[in-house]
Amino acid sequence: MRFPFAAVVGQHAEKRALLLLAVEPQLRGALIATVGDSIKSALARSFGSLVTRDSNREWESVSLSSDVELDMVQLPISITDDRLLGGLELEQTLATGKRQVSPGILARAHGRVLFAGDVNLLEEHTVAHVAHALDRRRVDLEREGVSAIHEADFTFLGTFNPAEGEPSALLRDRVALIVNSNAESSSDETAEMIARTFSFDNDPSGLAEDFAFETAEIKSAIETARERLPHVRVSKDQLRQIALLGLRLGVEGNRADIFTLKAARANAALEGRDSVNEDDLIVAIQLVLAPRATTVPSTKEEVERDRESPAEEPAGEGQVPESRDRQRELLSGSIGELLLQAIDARVPEEALSAAERTARSARARMGKRFKASMSTRGRYVSSMTRRNRDARVAVDATLRAAAPCQLRRRGEPELTSERSDESGSRQESLPDVPVRRVEIQPDDLRFKQFKHRSGTLFILAVDSSGSMALNRMAQAKGALTRLLQQAYLHRDKVSLISFRGAGAEVLLAPTRSVELAKRLLDALPAGGGTPLSSGVVKAIELARFAREKGTLRAMLVLFTDGRANVPFRGDSTTHGAPAIEDELKHLGALLGSEEITSVVVDTKSRFVSNGEGEALARTLGARYVYLPRSDAAMVHKAILSAVPGEKQ
Repeated sequence: MRFPFAAVVGQHAEKRALLLLAVEPQLRGALIATVGDSIKSALARSFGSLVTRDSNREWESVSLSSDVELDMVQLPISITDDRLLGGLELEQTLATGKRQVSPGILARAHGRVLFAGDVNLLEEHTVAHVAHALDRRRVDLEREGVSAIHEADFTFLGTFNPAEGEPSALLRDRVALIVNSNAESSSDETAEMIARTFSFDNDPSGLAEDFAFETAEIKSAIETARERLPHVRVSKDQLRQIALLGLRLGVEGNRADIFTLKAARANAALEGRDSVNEDDLIVAIQLVLAPRATTVPSTKEEVERDRESPAEEPAGEGQVPESRDRQRELLSGSIGELLLQAIDARVPEEALSAAERTARSARARMGKRFKASMSTRGRYVSSMTRRNRDARVAVDATLRAAAPCQLRRRGEPELTSERSDESGSRQESLPDVPVRRVEIQPDDLRFKQFKHRSGTLFILAVDSSGSMALNRMAQAKGALTRLLQQAYLHRDKVSLISFRGAGAEVLLAPTRSVELAKRLLDALPAGGGTPLSSGVVKAIELARFAREKGTLRAMLVLFTDGRANVPFRGDSTTHGAPAIEDELKHLGALLGSEEITSVVVDTKSRFVSNGEGEALARTLGARYVYLPRSDAAMVHKAILSAVPGEKQ
């Protein structure tokens, strides 16, 4: 039994979105930001208690006397393709000698609700399959020698934590309603919700009975709205307003405009109106257009200022004459009023500016720097026919490959007996045959393909010699701090090496602890000689150690002024500059053979520099970054651009 929809306290925007979806199934679904709020997740799951589907795949409110709830199909985050799309039904295939198809989760969600928690963490290929099913309302299965088409007309509900990244654009483009509201509940509402949750945990039926009347009223309102919806009118002027609002908010494409129209009509039907009014448009703006906006006025005063004094720029050559009129049109009359009212009505604060979208897009990619699929570590995701070193046999895939051939290999005829299930469809029956050993041939063998997320180890080697103390130590610390923060977001690891005096020291073993690394960095002493070779040697040792532990990629970030004066072996009196140069050349070749990407961040001022930093970068085969001309953000970007396969 699910938590009663009517028992949820507050969450007005989320409730409104789900009610609109119950009235108008063509909205296709909703994405709800939860920020770790289990109440919102429970609210999304309660949606199935309000509606069901008829044979035509349209919503039909559950009758007031019915206890039937619409089934919700759970979409796991780490689902494999065979479970998602379907594949070979092993048991029936072995018994009949004919390939039998087993539908996947998308097909089982036909006529139901497909629910995904933490939808922003879904694998990219999983999102692509879900989006394809939302578009086509079917699943095209072509795998494991099986070809089939399954109906998959479902409604998609997903929850996500914005701090961990936004849902994929593929999903945001295909479901109408996005609720980013972060309105905090009052203490009284929170206390009441805690009490109701406690009551539900102890007596689910009792809480359902307590809210039976409210639940019946909601179902009745949905039924009435469904009947009224086909008759709700919308004027041509309102259609024009929706189109202009989409332009004003910078919403891409016209699918959102269509969703806005449907949401406004559904809201009007739910409120008992036969025509759409401004209140309905405002609700649609909040739930459809605003979350997709790329240009949203931040304040009411800004909108009023734009309306009163739109920019009057002289028309340039080739400028469309109507463009200035269009700008005024977007800010004038009812369009401007709708924007003002939407802002006053708390358009979700997460209607993002371009900069915020970029930041969240970066967070959405965290943990995805590198996906290793040829090792024997991680999650088993698929099978392959090629055998690699230390490969493991995929028993399930091997049996599926061998199953269709068993009767032929035993010289037995194929079985074609059939039976009818309760729905009247014909299915292969399982014959009463003795259990026999499955015959496996070498061509049947399939091997497991694993996938695990393997971040980058950033080895920060900091020159803390006396010469560095005179240069840009503070600025170097700023750039390092920025790198530490970004490494945390991407689930990378960071190690800290300090080299000064006679040698190098590992101050921090590979870790994801930003605070610990930052404290050590802030307390980093400076003084003495520059044993640059020792720092590079320590970095190579760390990279080798990390590789043994599963971190396959390492990157050396060397903060130095380039003035190496202490050799790795011997002392500076017997081993001068030529010996140090030879050591660095050897270490540069070693970095290349170990596939360790390196970046030299030159901290020395140009006024006193003789090009030592650039020469060091050439010797080590490293990318060169000049710190004094760069701020922390620029240095961070330059470092990331050196990571193989990193998207900027």
